[in-house]
Amino acid sequence: MAEKKEMSFAHIPNNTNSRWWKDPCLRINVFHCIGLYFCVFYLGYDASLLNGLQAMDQWNDYFNSPSGNTLGLISASLFLPAIVTPYMASYVSDHFGRKMSLAAGSLLLILGAFINAFATNLGMFIAGRVLVGAAGPFGKITAIALLHEIAHPRLRPIVATSFYCNYYIGSTAAAWFCYGSLQWGDTTWSWRAPCLFQIMAPLIVLVYLFFIPESPRYLIRHDKTEKALDILARYHANGSTDDELVAFEYREICHAIQIEEEGKRTNYLDFTKTPGNRRRLLVILTLATGTNWIGNSVISYYLAPVLELVGITDALDISGINGGLAVWNFFLAYAGSINAERAGRRGLFLISTIGMLASYVVITGLSGSFAQTNSAGVGIAVVPFLFIFYGFYDVGWTPLPFSYTAEILPYHLRLKGLGILLSVQNVAQAFNQWVNPVALDAIAWKYYIVYIVLQCVYLALIYLFFPETRRLSIEEVSVIFDTGRKGNAAAAAATFQEDKTVDAGVPSEGVEKSAITGVEKYSS
Repeated sequence: MAEKKEMSFAHIPNNTNSRWWKDPCLRINVFHCIGLYFCVFYLGYDASLLNGLQAMDQWNDYFNSPSGNTLGLISASLFLPAIVTPYMASYVSDHFGRKMSLAAGSLLLILGAFINAFATNLGMFIAGRVLVGAAGPFGKITAIALLHEIAHPRLRPIVATSFYCNYYIGSTAAAWFCYGSLQWGDTTWSWRAPCLFQIMAPLIVLVYLFFIPESPRYLIRHDKTEKALDILARYHANGSTDDELVAFEYREICHAIQIEEEGKRTNYLDFTKTPGNRRRLLVILTLATGTNWIGNSVISYYLAPVLELVGITDALDISGINGGLAVWNFFLAYAGSINAERAGRRGLFLISTIGMLASYVVITGLSGSFAQTNSAGVGIAVVPFLFIFYGFYDVGWTPLPFSYTAEILPYHLRLKGLGILLSVQNVAQAFNQWVNPVALDAIAWKYYIVYIVLQCVYLALIYLFFPETRRLSIEEVSVIFDTGRKGNAAAAAATFQEDKTVDAGVPSEGVEKSAITGVEKYSS
């Protein structure tokens, strides 16, 4: 196994400095990657924004204190259009380029934020959220795909797993903006201004698009090989097209795309046609539903009702806890992403889910005890366990789902798979956001038991079907599901060994080419 690992990208000479901040091309590469982080800002911002608005008398008075089904509709309106638009985003990205998809999403999001901020009735407010929700997938799935495709291989694990952590930059901004605007007095600008501030991130993305390169994989797929090689050289090797790493990356991409071209007309049914693709689909569906059905969504969008169940009702207290959670989540999520390559994706998923399950059991017990005793001490004790629960969620379920999905998919299925992830995620989240306030009203703390059961289910799925992907390039990871249920890293790495005849498309020894998916299949 050690011998095969030596063929991996990490052991190939490269003319860049080992410390990225001391290297000219890597500094620019990181700058480009950071620009893509703003594509997830809107979702974190919205989660804290809705929590903050629910705590505001000004917003409640203006819209007649929405609750139950109405509050569920307001929340779900962000996710309903995003059931469809991921497939539109995938089409635009595949046919017109990653940058065009990002531009379309950013402009649509700005329009939605303006309608939100200047809404004169509840219907107009919901319409603005619908546009914001429709715009989101253009940024989310395109940005993570582009991030994987332009990041230097040495930096890819950390910059990719850090992508979704920036959800909490948006969350923190909205939480503390709402906390401050609570004290502006009796003016509608106390809620309009936080809504309007949502345009900041897409504006930044539009500016970044003037600097960010197009995906080399997209360019090679569309016969622009010279431009693709130039981008790899410029941002991965300080302009040297003779660099060994650039040559290795170029051959890997060409090899992968050449094999995939054998399948030619790929479609969504390809996810059902081979054992490897069926495993990929199972993992995608697990991540898509798990990001919402593992207990976090009750707290993310309905913190005020959750805290009211344990006797915390003051608007400033709720906003303060919301803001504190946002900052806590940000640091813990980055701690998870920084350690993803060290601890492994599979290890972080397991640690995250086990910790969430344990802390959720305690939260449920304390909430039930408060319902019986009305003890202020028991109610306050729930607060630190909310932080503990989110800490465990942050280290695995925040940084990994989008990054893990992007890296386990071959190029021809990458955007389609991310589209499925986001579409199913939004179906699950729309359902959840509609049901959560109704269920909390009806059965209060007992509703948490549903999530305890679901957490057990997701823990079993992770243990049985999630392979480890650390220390592999994105091309190597993309074939790991074709090497057995839990994956075989050595076999995946061997697929792209340098001594394979790329131009002739000769497959590795012991590997048979698939006419449908164009990926190699190894026995477990």
